[in-house]
Amino acid sequence: MIQNLRDLGGLKTAEGKTIKPNCLIRSAHLYQATEGELAGVSTVIDLRTPGERNQAPDQTWQREYLPLPVCTDEQAGISHERDVSEQLLPDFTYLYERLIDECADSFRTIVMQIMGHDFTKGAVLWHCTEGKDRCGLTTALILESLGVERDAIMEDYLKTNIVNLPKAIRIRERLMTTHGKEMAEEAYQAYIADERYLKAAWSAMGADYISKKLKIDEETVERFRAAVLH
Repeated sequence: MIQNLRDLGGLKTAEGKTIKPNCLIRSAHLYQATEGELAGVSTVIDLRTPGERNQAPDQTWQREYLPLPVCTDEQAGISHERDVSEQLLPDFTYLYERLIDECADSFRTIVMQIMGHDFTKGAVLWHCTEGKDRCGLTTALILESLGVERDAIMEDYLKTNIVNLPKAIRIRERLMTTHGKEMAEEAYQAYIADERYLKAAWSAMGADYISKKLKIDEETVERFRAAVLH
């Protein structure tokens, strides 16, 4: 079963257009994906590091598979496949700022791959481990390029908590008894989507991040909009 899986279809742009269904899909890892869950998907983009991929390989059911890591294991700061109690957890506002600043080349490659996807063959799905941080930032960039307003982007980002909040609460309660309050709260923050994280990324982006930092031209953006909006 794929966790934190959702189609971005139905989201509206500031100009009143709508993202078509079955084009742009985000999720957590595909380690336990069923074939039926990937119906309509033609390409999977794996944003995880090589270490994470080795620990929990995707089940893609013969879809095109593109491993395009956002960052290294060191830059990511955390792998949710390892025991969270054994890790030093990052400040996630700082992590988002760092990813936006240090991983622009990776984000450019990923965003260009999504924009250049042949949607006549099916949807493109991208994911990280929890479908929250690297997946969340990629999704924010894609939605912003389509002209979706930031309030709607934030609303989509926070939907991760439908899946992750119960998990975060369980982990916090377990670690409170084994590792104490500080570690328990850090672990809780690592699993939830918090609006502070995405706002920190937007602050780090500055103006025109997609065109100036990622160097994606308007013609490419317009072709992408024509393909996935109606």
